[in-house]
Amino acid sequence: MKKTLLKSFSLILAFVMLAAQTHSLSAKTITTNAPDLEESVFVLDEAALDLAFSELDDLESFLAQNEGVTYADLQAAGSDLIANISDITAPMGQGAASDDPLFGIPAFWWGCVLGWVGLLLVFLLTDKDRELTRKAMTGCLISTGVAVVLSGIYYFWIWNEVY
Repeated sequence: MKKTLLKSFSLILAFVMLAAQTHSLSAKTITTNAPDLEESVFVLDEAALDLAFSELDDLESFLAQNEGVTYADLQAAGSDLIANISDITAPMGQGAASDDPLFGIPAFWWGCVLGWVGLLLVFLLTDKDRELTRKAMTGCLISTGVAVVLSGIYYFWIWNEVY
């Protein structure tokens, strides 16, 4: 009974695929009204770039002449050199992950995707941090459990087909 259902289901899927291919070949093309792109926005305007960096160039030359002057000193003096400049060291979080030993990837996913190798990497990279190692262990155990359950289902399905 099971083989008959499987074969009939395969035939139905084959006919559906044949119908879909036939339909895609006979369908007329669809024209879209996509707007044209303005190519000038992709061309580098060096004059505008130099103008934008001129404030930074002035600040750089001032700091080269006056060594030891800090941002706080210029801010306290009310200098025009830092009028449009922020003291953020990592804009938009660019340098924030540099002190992260796991490169911004949660410990759970290290264990879940890489298994025991990920668990070992988390353990070594975080200087034996118990909390992160436990999260990696949880990920490792969950992925192992899912793999065992899926393998069991697959093998029981194969054994039922054979016998």
